[in-house]
Amino acid sequence: MQNKLTFFSSNRIYYYLIFAYIVFSSLLIFSYKSMGGYEERVKNLLLNRAVGIIDDTSSKILDQIIFNNSNFILANLKDEGLRAENEKRLSILSNEDIKSLYVLYINRGKYFFLFDVDKEESTQVSEPFIPENDRFFTKAIKEKKKQVFVQKDIEGLSFTLVKPIIQHNKTVALLVIDYSENRLSSLLEVSVDFLSYSALVLLFILFIFLVYILYSRYNKYKIYRNPKTNTYNRVYMTDNYDKIDFKNYYVALADIDFFKRINNLYGQENGDKIIISVIKVMASFLKKSDIFIQYSGEEFLILFTKENRDEEKIRELLEKIRIAVERAKFTIDKESFSLTISIGVLLHTEVEKSLQEVIHKADTALYECKHGGRNCISYFDISQTKKLYREKLKEMIESDKLVCYYQPIRDLETKELHHYEALLRIEDGDNIIFPDKILPDLEDSYLYTYLTKRVIDYNIKKLREDSQIQISINLSADDLINDSILAIFAQNSDLADRLYIEILENKSIDYNKVELSLQKLKLFGYKICIDDFGSGYSNLNHLLNLSIDYLKIDGSIIKEIHHDKKAYSLVKTFALFCQQNNIEVIAEFIDNQYVVDILKSFGVKYGQGWYFSKAVPYSELSKEHK
Repeated sequence: MQNKLTFFSSNRIYYYLIFAYIVFSSLLIFSYKSMGGYEERVKNLLLNRAVGIIDDTSSKILDQIIFNNSNFILANLKDEGLRAENEKRLSILSNEDIKSLYVLYINRGKYFFLFDVDKEESTQVSEPFIPENDRFFTKAIKEKKKQVFVQKDIEGLSFTLVKPIIQHNKTVALLVIDYSENRLSSLLEVSVDFLSYSALVLLFILFIFLVYILYSRYNKYKIYRNPKTNTYNRVYMTDNYDKIDFKNYYVALADIDFFKRINNLYGQENGDKIIISVIKVMASFLKKSDIFIQYSGEEFLILFTKENRDEEKIRELLEKIRIAVERAKFTIDKESFSLTISIGVLLHTEVEKSLQEVIHKADTALYECKHGGRNCISYFDISQTKKLYREKLKEMIESDKLVCYYQPIRDLETKELHHYEALLRIEDGDNIIFPDKILPDLEDSYLYTYLTKRVIDYNIKKLREDSQIQISINLSADDLINDSILAIFAQNSDLADRLYIEILENKSIDYNKVELSLQKLKLFGYKICIDDFGSGYSNLNHLLNLSIDYLKIDGSIIKEIHHDKKAYSLVKTFALFCQQNNIEVIAEFIDNQYVVDILKSFGVKYGQGWYFSKAVPYSELSKEHK
């Protein structure tokens, strides 16, 4: 699939180079064969410039000769004194470069001498003259213009000027000036050679320039394209951002559903093969004028041209693409399976101000689709003006707007600080964006892992800057089985005694894989905590198989403990279970002393909540940990 911005496809570059080589060779051969004629034309051009002064001066002398003489030829033939006077006038033109200078009159198509300035070998008046290059003489007569030509056949001459003498609008005579071989002719030869070879050099430079352009375009093509699918990547969009007239397209963002599971089960290399297969299925439905961009990993940006497509047609086409992917069979290691895609679409691109805003809105529609069950197509409602778009969120994550606020976890008995929990925030000007506005839009996205790494790096930096502080950070179960994240903890194991890891439970947690990761982390010395226990998917049986040090009871239960018997009994049961298994308990959302007293009676040792302190930036922390 290509579009009008494509220069050529990868397997055609060699044909372009071969074609350019053939053209260059043909031009070189043609130039060589035409060199003689070309040199002659160049010489004539230079000669016309060289005789410019003589031409102007001779015109003035001829005007004097013809002035007030209705038939100057007859007058000069009859009057020897007049002829001698006019020859004297013409002799002014003589110099060391001129070998002979004479005037011929024309009678019945033949030439006869009228004046001859050469005194040593002068001819007689009316003596006939037969020219060696008659075509130049004939041309001067017919066109009534001077002719300058190179003398190839007469030894001792380099070139000749033939200037028509016109009377009564008719060429009646010719002024002929023969130039001898001298420094002027030598200079002329050098000039002609220089210009001729310069033309060849220029031709060669043009060929090299053509090859350079092809090479540069091909290199750029390789940067822009996935060689296995011939589709664009994100670099293309970045470099051509201002060139894409997005208002002429319907814009869609498509994402492979639950693709992270493919990578986790089969590895990234096999995952990339599946992405290529999905791209081929989708691209088969597109026109050459459409633009398909692998926006990131398993996410694709598609620009469908509006030409000859109304909204009904594009809706039908998108549904065909979705169904085609759903029906396709993908194979890894002889295991066959199916996939689905979710698609977010912005149809009314003409009302948007930038491509970035278009992508933001298509992205919002995509994640509404994913949150609505996936394997569907969602169209952006242009009335939705207050959404936090995922693309904008990505830009904020990559900038310095990502920060962590810190809330203390304290000993309920002594009120002493145990450690701080790092809580993600994004500071967008005066607006503080909380995790509940961030994480849902990143679910099952490569950005989720990227965000986790940014949070880890942020807190590792704080731990290295402040040797007294202790921090806990939140990781999902998927984060724990990610090798790149585990590698970060391994590289910073010297901080293990001050960095706690809180595991966020979720519905799809694979306890076997998580336990293997926890064992690795504990070997490095990290303390492990289960976060939000009791929030929905908690299972006491799993706690027996996980190597944890702390259990944090979800705040939705803690805040009901003083007036709900079920919550009271549940917390008491959790506390007893943890005491019997050497697990410390942390209670969330503590908002008064009465709740503290109940928790202490259960043997709960640690707690956090607004009763102690709300989460604040690092710069506002008290100095008690130092």
